[in-house]
Amino acid sequence: MGTVSLSIQLFVVFLITSCLLNKYSTIRKQNIIVTISTFIGWFFSLIIIFVLPLDVAITFYHKCETDRVRLLNESKIAPDCELPGGYVPDETLFDLWSIVYWTAQILTWLILPLLQSYVTAGDFTTCGKIKASILNNLLYYGLYSLCFLALLIYAMFRGVSINYDNLKVIIVSASNTWGLFLLVVLLGYGLVELPRSLWYHGNRHYRLRKTYFDIEKLASEKSEAEENVKELYKKIRTMKQDNIKVKTILSKFDDSLISKLLPSRQSIPQESENNMTIVSEIRLINLHRNSINAIQALNNANAQWKLLVDRALFLENLALSNGTDLELDRRGIIPVAIRKIWYTKLQTPLSKALSVIFGIMTLFVLLSECTFFVVSPTLSPAALVTEYASNRFHYKYTQFVAFGIIVYLCLCAYFTIFRLRIYKYYHLDPNGLTDENSILFSAILLCRLTPPICLNFLGMIHMDSHISMARDFGVETQFTKLMGHLDVIPILAKGINIYLPICIILICVIHYYKVGTYLLHSLGFDQFVESDDMTNDMINAGRSLVQIERNSLRRDNERIQRNERFNMRNSTIAAKYSKPTTKRAFDEERPMLEESDEDSPARHPSSSGFFDDM
Repeated sequence: MGTVSLSIQLFVVFLITSCLLNKYSTIRKQNIIVTISTFIGWFFSLIIIFVLPLDVAITFYHKCETDRVRLLNESKIAPDCELPGGYVPDETLFDLWSIVYWTAQILTWLILPLLQSYVTAGDFTTCGKIKASILNNLLYYGLYSLCFLALLIYAMFRGVSINYDNLKVIIVSASNTWGLFLLVVLLGYGLVELPRSLWYHGNRHYRLRKTYFDIEKLASEKSEAEENVKELYKKIRTMKQDNIKVKTILSKFDDSLISKLLPSRQSIPQESENNMTIVSEIRLINLHRNSINAIQALNNANAQWKLLVDRALFLENLALSNGTDLELDRRGIIPVAIRKIWYTKLQTPLSKALSVIFGIMTLFVLLSECTFFVVSPTLSPAALVTEYASNRFHYKYTQFVAFGIIVYLCLCAYFTIFRLRIYKYYHLDPNGLTDENSILFSAILLCRLTPPICLNFLGMIHMDSHISMARDFGVETQFTKLMGHLDVIPILAKGINIYLPICIILICVIHYYKVGTYLLHSLGFDQFVESDDMTNDMINAGRSLVQIERNSLRRDNERIQRNERFNMRNSTIAAKYSKPTTKRAFDEERPMLEESDEDSPARHPSSSGFFDDM
């Protein structure tokens, strides 16, 4: 029964991963290897939401059995231990953790970086792309090898014997430590921004002003992307067109895109056949890579532009309507009446209520992070709630509590990954236009976060004795048995307990007071700052751009309506004169001998009539 329940949970994760991947990428267009690798990375990152709470509940069950045996040996009354719902054997759980962990490690440190360099390479052959991918990752692997060598030398100076088991622990510790520092940064942002984003989501006035600002900010990026594509296309058109590699580069430029950017192709410099530029192989590779990146950047900018403009138009209509005259698309699955109630009455209060709940959860997590290493007395709220549920209720309640905490941790960390934007290198576009490089980079980040989130959660609830120093717990989770402990490297074992909570609190404070936003704004970068003259100017400019788009849409709709009325009028006229037209066609099909001379127009007589007269 437990195996069936676990299989159902894994199938649910499979569906969630499929929906997310379909939303953020175009599966039919991208490389099949990229799709499979990304799917596996996302799938194993989401598995921990269901598997880790089950591991915790089973561990509490084993602890109950251990305590019961001890009480019976002391001739005391021992309570019965109920088998947790969804129970699976320890061997099955250990094997599942082994698959999840080592697959995530192989993906994040080997396969995904190589694939990432492969899809961004400008080489024209598969062997050339593989070679470029390996060369690009040599520096990447060299830096990590130096870090590992430094940890190895430190462990040797500390008197650690370098055998197989300790070497494995050092490798795992180095990887997990890097993931924990990444988790600190992502959690520090997500724990603050997730509740605040929900609160702002319930403020329509703020959302509309922010959308105006984003439209004006995106307009310059969109213009820059268009100019970049134009310049690259013009440069490639000056090269010899009979070159197969030049044709391959030109095939990346869609005809509809070029027709839109360059309506009059006479502006493109055309060289004679003798004066066509002949370029080297290296320059063609660079042009190919730059063309792929430029076209992808323009597609992303166009998709974001449409998304922001549609949002601004909808928010304007929502602000001007009284709820009853709000026009919605009738092609959705949810009925229009229910959507009207949601947008006009329920969205604002529910968003703010959910924001308050998430804010309380943020305080809960921060208190647990700052107190998880204090065991006697237990101060961590996460440890107190989990232990109370395991002692007073059935183990399924322990599983529910653990599920809620791990879900919120994953929400905050993954929210940052899906919202993160690194200039033109990384951006997840929810319109199915995310480039392969960004999709692979998101899978790398998620795979690196999988073990650290589990370690951090187990430390918060005092289930990892070597992190929380709770030596009297007696049993360990299957995840801990697989991972081992960080005791081999003392600086890491002690540093996580001391510096990890401090860093999370510090980053949360920085994001709460928007220190980074004000700093970038003071340096000249466009940032949304309330009550700022530059921000207000950009909001007004964005409002003007939305008005231009609204007028353009209205003209298009009027043109479509005029065409429909014109076609309808022509259809009516054609139907009215359909019978005479049929009679005339029938008369024209009759033989010429049956036509009278006075009714017949002047024409050359037919040969049959001529010989009959003779």
